[in-house]
Amino acid sequence: MIISDLLQQQGARMRVFDMGRRIQVMDLDLFRAVENMQSPWPSPYLKHAWLGMMSWHPDKPGQHGIWFIKLPLDERNLLQAAARDAFVAFCLKQAHNNPEARGEAPYSYKPDASRMAYFHAMALQELGAGNSRYYATTRAYLGGDIGWDSWQQLGLQGLAEVVAAVDRDHNETLLVNAIPHLPTVPLHALLGFMENIQPTQALTSALNDRLATLIGEGATSADLAAFARAISQSRNITQRRQLLQAMLAHPASRTVELLAAMASRCWLDLDGDVLVAYLEALARNDQGEQAFNALVADLMTLPAMRERMLAAFTRQDLSPLLRQAFDGLLVLVRGGMK
Repeated sequence: MIISDLLQQQGARMRVFDMGRRIQVMDLDLFRAVENMQSPWPSPYLKHAWLGMMSWHPDKPGQHGIWFIKLPLDERNLLQAAARDAFVAFCLKQAHNNPEARGEAPYSYKPDASRMAYFHAMALQELGAGNSRYYATTRAYLGGDIGWDSWQQLGLQGLAEVVAAVDRDHNETLLVNAIPHLPTVPLHALLGFMENIQPTQALTSALNDRLATLIGEGATSADLAAFARAISQSRNITQRRQLLQAMLAHPASRTVELLAAMASRCWLDLDGDVLVAYLEALARNDQGEQAFNALVADLMTLPAMRERMLAAFTRQDLSPLLRQAFDGLLVLVRGGMK
């Protein structure tokens, strides 16, 4: 039995969220195919499928179940059946009030506060529930009504709900007008939530202008990493790739903080010259060979990235430093195969 069948037998409806590289609703037919090991997990992260699952009964409003689990994947990004079955067995025992089903479900994990806030914002939308009490306060702040330095009274939940509802209540206009003025803390929180949406041209331009200002003032690696995440799904593909290349030309591009953000969120744009620029920066990273190997290995698990990476490593214009880093990785891989 798989998770989808179990909940269906119980008369429950469900939503599945991919909680790995971004937070996104997952198509239920695709999830069923993944559960049956007919399809690979589409965006593996650290060799796991990171799931947020919500179930509810239509005739029992206000009652719903939520699970956060990370299931290990094999080398083909298929679910490992033993892990899937262990979770299903736990749920069956729980449904029958078996004492063995007390405590945490197997493979469960707790998202950090930011990801929990965005999951909750999306769950409210899926359930057709109202916004939290933080929503109105956050909109007032973003409208400049209570002063830009009054961000301490905001909650992550309010920012998450505004971003999740970017296409409603004129929230996009609020964000476009607020981005030039936000202090660092609320700006970084906002940018983190924006990795889960597809910014329009207006939002992308606002991000571009604020980033240019920060670079002129001396942007930190944390600034660049936050903006890389925010633009990762911009609808203007050309502009977002230009922004990534500008970041890779910045002195902070050797920091693992920025390079890890690009690998985990911006992989769709790591191709051709952009990928080579990324790999050149990665070869110069501030934590050395171990970080290079780890980030390349993570990228290689993503769809189409293996072919892109191999094409990049066969180019003749690579620096000696990148060639050396790649040769070191090959030695490590061959040693592990013995």
